[in-house]
Amino acid sequence: MELLYKKNQLETTIIYGETFASQIKGTSFESKHLFLITNQRYYDLFSEKLIQFFDDKQELDWYICKNDAHCNNMDELENLVTFLADFDQQHHFLFLGVGNEGAVQLTNFLHETSVLNSDCWLLPLSIQSLSKSLIAEVQIELKSHPVLQSVVLADKILYDHTLTTDHGEGKLVDFLVFIRCGLVCSHDFLRMLFKNYSDATRLNQQSFNGMLDELIRYYEKDGQTIDQFGQLFEHGFLETPNGHLLSGHMKRFLGMLLQLLWSQEVNQLSFHYKNFIIWLIHLGFPVDFPEQILVGDYVEGIVKCLDRGEKAALLKEVGEIDCIKQPTIEDLLAIVEKYKTILKEIRG
Repeated sequence: MELLYKKNQLETTIIYGETFASQIKGTSFESKHLFLITNQRYYDLFSEKLIQFFDDKQELDWYICKNDAHCNNMDELENLVTFLADFDQQHHFLFLGVGNEGAVQLTNFLHETSVLNSDCWLLPLSIQSLSKSLIAEVQIELKSHPVLQSVVLADKILYDHTLTTDHGEGKLVDFLVFIRCGLVCSHDFLRMLFKNYSDATRLNQQSFNGMLDELIRYYEKDGQTIDQFGQLFEHGFLETPNGHLLSGHMKRFLGMLLQLLWSQEVNQLSFHYKNFIIWLIHLGFPVDFPEQILVGDYVEGIVKCLDRGEKAALLKEVGEIDCIKQPTIEDLLAIVEKYKTILKEIRG
């Protein structure tokens, strides 16, 4: 399937529902120097396969990033630009970003800001990476905080589910993208997720392909809000002693749950929050708030983010945004304690 995706007066072509080989069938690359930017993991898995899809006479080079989802950082950008400096700048490049969300952002940023003549295609290899490709804003980070930003969409986004590793932690991380869509855009969509993915077995057995249409539609309408839901509370962990005990994905996951609970407590949502947490436990998500992270330290970490001007979306109801605002210190202390109490009630 091929569709035109429009965001912030920019547009890209999204191709999905078919293999990468069929997506590029009949495309000529003769006049372009193909430059693939990917993570080490995906290079090891797919480099030989991808090379076969291109003419063996094609000029083709690789740049290999770390596997970190935050490889869109200043160090990686500097290394990438240094590597490219040795190439003939008269070439017309096709930058192909292959891999996780960091790799696609790094590729898009390079394309938009480089003096090189280039086109940009993205081949995201997870739903999380695909969702980042749909945000018309790419960032370069320094010490886990954005320091450079550009507004851009790739020329093409190619999604081939046969290349994704559709199991384990990766599947849980991808499923969170759909959950955030439900929380921000549609309670009915969230109910559908609850019905169709009721436990870990069904989650691992069923594909997400049938929901890509909804995902793209929600991101075209509210992509920035969906992407940022949980971010303020996630960033609080980055500023907290022992925050390193949580993986990056766990920081975002707990951030999402705490932002939802903030909405619940402030606006008294008609939403069964405790049942929602029980469902996530059945799916296999680790919901615990680490005992080594003190509530006061965590709240202090969020306050640092608030002092930088960060805000969060407050829900009027699930699927409906009330406003963008800053929680109070009293709100923050109350919701973290409330969250820990809810977990104790669930576990008896």
